[in-house]
Amino acid sequence: MDIQFNKLNPNHGVISITLHELDYKSAVAKQLKHYAQTVRLKGFRLGSVPEDLIKKMHGSSILAEELHKIAVASLKNYILEERIPVFMDPILVTPLQEIDLKNQDTFTFSYEVGLIEERPVAFDPNISITEFEIDHVESKLVDEFLQGLQMVHGQVSDLQESAMDSILYGTLVDSTGAVGLDIRISIMHIPEHLRQALIGCRVGQKVILTEESFKDHFPALLGVSFSAFVAFKKYESAWPATFTIDKIVRVVPMAIEPPLFDLVLGKGVAHSENEFREAIAKIILFDKRAEARHAFYQDLQEALFKHNTVDLPEAFLKRWLMVNNPEATLAAVEDYYDAYKESLKWEMLLSNIVRQNNLAVTASDVVDETKRAYIDYAGHNGLQLEENDAAIHTGALSFLQGSEGSNYYTKLHNQLSRDRAINFIKEKISVVTETVSAGTFDARR
Repeated sequence: MDIQFNKLNPNHGVISITLHELDYKSAVAKQLKHYAQTVRLKGFRLGSVPEDLIKKMHGSSILAEELHKIAVASLKNYILEERIPVFMDPILVTPLQEIDLKNQDTFTFSYEVGLIEERPVAFDPNISITEFEIDHVESKLVDEFLQGLQMVHGQVSDLQESAMDSILYGTLVDSTGAVGLDIRISIMHIPEHLRQALIGCRVGQKVILTEESFKDHFPALLGVSFSAFVAFKKYESAWPATFTIDKIVRVVPMAIEPPLFDLVLGKGVAHSENEFREAIAKIILFDKRAEARHAFYQDLQEALFKHNTVDLPEAFLKRWLMVNNPEATLAAVEDYYDAYKESLKWEMLLSNIVRQNNLAVTASDVVDETKRAYIDYAGHNGLQLEENDAAIHTGALSFLQGSEGSNYYTKLHNQLSRDRAINFIKEKISVVTETVSAGTFDARR
């Protein structure tokens, strides 16, 4: 096997893997034998199909599959062993369909890779960021949240034309048309001087909205998660946004009574309005703490970008988007790239911090965190488990190796890496912790 790494520029390279017959011959022979033992073919008993016949019928597909497996595994190992700072998944440049499987015995696979340009990350000691800790929720916020729930679960009647008391369902799209979010809008919660544009509208009509339009809408009223709406608002291209109306309704608010309690929390969780309000306050507190974390990360990102230049592998990333979204137009890829480039720069900066300071997350770290998550889950369900229980370790490994485990592993690995980088940054700058109420936090932001 021969492997070559050609660095085209600091952000872009090509890794070529050449496989010779000795590299794949035994793997292909093993698969042919397996096919011969397991394939069902008319006229032959199970396990008695000649390997030559299997080779004639399936040899090319088996060869192609094994070549792909070996090339991918070799690429992964090479990147790890050589500590190549790869950003995003590599792109296969040499498709299998362009290889002559019958007449070749040496095969070369080339992969484009985006690279993290390794620059020392600068931490200015004068950077000072406030990290808010939310300790309670005011009654006013609970009242607003309940009002939203009453509308969401109220009696609905469809309308042909919007009025002051209408709820509008539709899609909010940024100024480039690349980023969209399905939301609902309460016209009564739009600032008075901006409402007129939404009154008298019909399904299919488009309305231009600004960020100010949503200052009195909270996630429960919009029908989206906090993180989804904040992510939309942070795009440079977010405003002015276009809202396309899909549905217009009038809602008779649902009474604050047990049927509403059961709909929101589950049957029998709350038995009185006080219990219901307490549960809602906990939900808001959870959301506001998430919002505070997001605000801290955003401030952190802005502060570090002032002292660090991050160059993305732009050509590679746009090609990556085209390959992974074959139906996308060039214009759509350009818009998508522009919308997400700031978050990609942040991920690249965090990756650099992890690499430069030996903060890499290992497979055993992911297994340990999976075990802790399972133990916490079991504890919430009344089961007491020990972290050193062999069955827990076996169960975590089994899950991570299963069909759903791969995505979970990647997500958890990325989260652990991100957390380590964030904690490292916090040690290098001044972080001021301030405990406030949810309402005070909103006013400060």
